[in-house]
Amino acid sequence: MEVLFDKFRQPRAQADEPVYDCREGCFMKLYRDFSEAEFRSWIGEIKNDGFEVLQETENNGNLYACLMAEVQVNALFTPCDSILRVTVSEEKRTPCFYKTDCKGDGETAFYGFESDQALIDCGMCLLVQCPDYSFFVVDSGHYMQFNDNDRIYKFMRERTPAGQKVVVNGWLLTHAHSDHISKFMDFLRYNCYDTVIEGIYSNLIPDTYYAHTEWSREEVMLSKKLFKMLSETEIPTYKLHTGQRFYIRNLAFDVLGTHEDIYPKKITDYNDSSCMVMMTAEGSRVFIPGDASVLSSVELEKRYGETLKCDVVQISHHGHNGLSKRAYEYLNAEVAVFPITRIKFDEEYPRIEANRRAIELAKAYYITSDGTVKIPLPYSLDKIEVLPDETFEDFGKINRLWRYDYTDERKAELYSMFTQRGGDLNATNLPAEPDSKFEM
Repeated sequence: MEVLFDKFRQPRAQADEPVYDCREGCFMKLYRDFSEAEFRSWIGEIKNDGFEVLQETENNGNLYACLMAEVQVNALFTPCDSILRVTVSEEKRTPCFYKTDCKGDGETAFYGFESDQALIDCGMCLLVQCPDYSFFVVDSGHYMQFNDNDRIYKFMRERTPAGQKVVVNGWLLTHAHSDHISKFMDFLRYNCYDTVIEGIYSNLIPDTYYAHTEWSREEVMLSKKLFKMLSETEIPTYKLHTGQRFYIRNLAFDVLGTHEDIYPKKITDYNDSSCMVMMTAEGSRVFIPGDASVLSSVELEKRYGETLKCDVVQISHHGHNGLSKRAYEYLNAEVAVFPITRIKFDEEYPRIEANRRAIELAKAYYITSDGTVKIPLPYSLDKIEVLPDETFEDFGKINRLWRYDYTDERKAELYSMFTQRGGDLNATNLPAEPDSKFEM
């Protein structure tokens, strides 16, 4: 792997950490005590060595450059810690670095999709529909949300003009936890007969990192299956790096963090491998952190501060322990979307200070298990719509699977709330014969 770094001129500073294997032939070195002037001078030297500059960006003083010759070089300078991170790979494919047109008579809308919560209280899927009726999708759902690959397909099919294939203009995988990638894997297996997927976007942490962390066996084995599937697919795959600004249809994305930014600290919490992006569409900003946790939050806050201000925020890690209170204060979003069950939200709200702060700052918040939330872009609070509630916890199976239960009074209250949101008590994911006291 050192051979890759020998292919271009090194910065004058010495790396005091070993080369970091970022997966799939991509390696990174970290250089300390750098300055902006030295960064710009070094970029000039690389250009003189025959590298083409594909992109240069600046975000709150953080400088990024992507250069290409016989190898691809991504360089990120962060003035808050005077560090230069250089990644080198033999990959020649990059995301689209220029603005694109999107012709069509449809609207742009962001959806917090209602995952099937009958048997498990996690899972996340977000969708953005563009004016040409194509979709950008983020993550998917858990393997115990058995039919959600079909539900995601059905959702897009119903919003695609008759006679046209469903078009996924991009599918972002924030990280390889089972409740984020399982239904994507099933979608590739079972739902592509009538679907065109134009690209898969990610920066997934290598499964070999497991040797140095405390990840579960499930996380490692599932990520290996995903890596194998991605290596075999004919769908173009794009590796994201912090500092990149890429475009899909009328959407612009700024990559604000990946697992590479945390090195050389150890990522013992797999959630900190999440790729974080800020999406801009029709003048509105939507922040998507996946399950980013404590270490990711630290980097996010010190690098971007108040420039994080956005209109809509997906609450990290379903509202469990994720981003910090301070991060949500910087984001200062008017709408907060929680990809979580109402039951778990109510349980955790009193003890998660960051969630309470996000809600205090917001004008509205939505819990996706209450029904898919539709947020038209450009964002307008009075145009937000919550679609009818589709799924509900199966109390009996939840108790047998996970060993927790609720009082009869709480169950009755939840049934009542479900029907008030348009839910159907005869839905197949409900207990076959609910107690008569719960019938509406």
